[in-house]
Amino acid sequence: MANIEVIDPSSLEPASEIIHRSRGSTASERLLADLGEQAFLNLWSYPNLFYDKKQNGKGDGKELCDMLVVCGDDVIIFSDKHIKYQSEKPVEIAWPRFYRKAVEEAVVQINGANNWMTRYPEKIFTDPSCTQRLPIELPPLDTRRVHGVVVATGAHKAIQDVMNDDSGSFMIQPSLKGRDSIDFSLPGSMPFCLGDVNPGGMFIHVFDDVAIKRVLEHLNTIADFTRYLNKRAEYLRTEKLFLAHGEEELLARYLTTGMVTGGNYDFEPPRRASAKDFSVMTVQGEWSAYIMSEAYFAKTLADDKSKIWDRLINVFTENVLAGTSVSVLGAQTTVATSERGLRFMAMESRFSRRMLGGSVEGALRTAMEMKQDRYARVIFPAQISADPKLAYVIMILAYPTGLEATGGLPRGYEQYRETRAKMLESYCFVLLSEHRNLNTAVGIAMDAHSSQTGRRGGSEDLFAMRIDNWTDEMVAEAAEAKKHYDILQEERLIKQNLSRDEFPILDEKTDDRRKWSKHKPSRMRFKKKSK
Repeated sequence: MANIEVIDPSSLEPASEIIHRSRGSTASERLLADLGEQAFLNLWSYPNLFYDKKQNGKGDGKELCDMLVVCGDDVIIFSDKHIKYQSEKPVEIAWPRFYRKAVEEAVVQINGANNWMTRYPEKIFTDPSCTQRLPIELPPLDTRRVHGVVVATGAHKAIQDVMNDDSGSFMIQPSLKGRDSIDFSLPGSMPFCLGDVNPGGMFIHVFDDVAIKRVLEHLNTIADFTRYLNKRAEYLRTEKLFLAHGEEELLARYLTTGMVTGGNYDFEPPRRASAKDFSVMTVQGEWSAYIMSEAYFAKTLADDKSKIWDRLINVFTENVLAGTSVSVLGAQTTVATSERGLRFMAMESRFSRRMLGGSVEGALRTAMEMKQDRYARVIFPAQISADPKLAYVIMILAYPTGLEATGGLPRGYEQYRETRAKMLESYCFVLLSEHRNLNTAVGIAMDAHSSQTGRRGGSEDLFAMRIDNWTDEMVAEAAEAKKHYDILQEERLIKQNLSRDEFPILDEKTDDRRKWSKHKPSRMRFKKKSK
């Protein structure tokens, strides 16, 4: 098919080498690596990267950063510093020492890593011998969004003791610039209080180990976390905030604003145009109020469906990293091409993944209940989607085990996979032909349930296609594919509008705590078909 960009093609032959990923060399680095993998998934988070400082090809690797996350246009540089706080020293001595080692040195590392990535993006390695390059491409400089994150650990107990604060996290005062945080001659100065640690450069966020765990637990997708970093940087540099008693209180303010505004996340609700700027202070207890709220409980229950989408992404990424991924349609698979297709799935927010995961589960259940050998569902973009020009195709195709005895599939399961891949390609092609407001289709094909096939195990195929310009020849090819595979026929389509609320209201009249109201819904359109 001419003039089509196939983003993630594959063959039934293994096509990639094993990708080295460090697990971290210290306890705090391993914690950061685990958090990164849980939140950002393994294909996009790389702990302990290296660069060849001498550039002599002799493997003189120097550590670039403690973790790098790359997905789409977003790049997150993490620097982890675990420094023992000298509690036996007066706070006027211990706090500045801790700040210089845990925060200032991390800021230097992040700025250095960003500078290296800007100048030598092709010279970043996953191993200290500098033999294996970072397997995914950095985004172009003109679209790249770089976020710096310091994880400074070791002072948690000291903050609890000195400040009589159970949270033990750094306070946040945006008016402080750089070393203002350790200048006790300033009026009203306090230890363990941070502001803008990299004034004049990109905003660099500072969290302790408890704060980063809380943030990544509640903003555990790339889309949700980078949105928080962008909003946080913008908010703290406007100096609208006078003081936050800890990261958890700032996070609670952000999440609560999203809850009361129907998903418009920010640190303050929208103001009237006539309202004057003023400084605000977080109130201790906002975090406790949020996590004890009925809305948070309902959201947590509802988000369980999103794990289906996470697991589906992990099925593909684990094969890519292990070098065992297979491709469809006979093309050579690389990490770069596979990442581009999977990136669409990874860029979806937690709320969007809830919708998508529920749709995948519903397609599998319906195909099983109807005992359909072939069943497909098309998920069109909604307001909450990461890409308004992207649709997903979920296709379930049963392996015809009954034909084996008669020689119906001479090459068995391999032939079934090839046929399934060609059919999935045709679904994507026909869909884009008939919906020109879209330019990308991501297809996911799966085996039918074992109750239909009598077989244990199964497989999944991923295929992504982008078409920006159509020719008469391509339109004719799409029409022929639609007829040949008998797909997306209008008379068999069942159309649905699905409404969901990110913070659903629990229904007090029923024990079903998952029942959602129609309050401020986001809509996602579905098409289902039996053949």
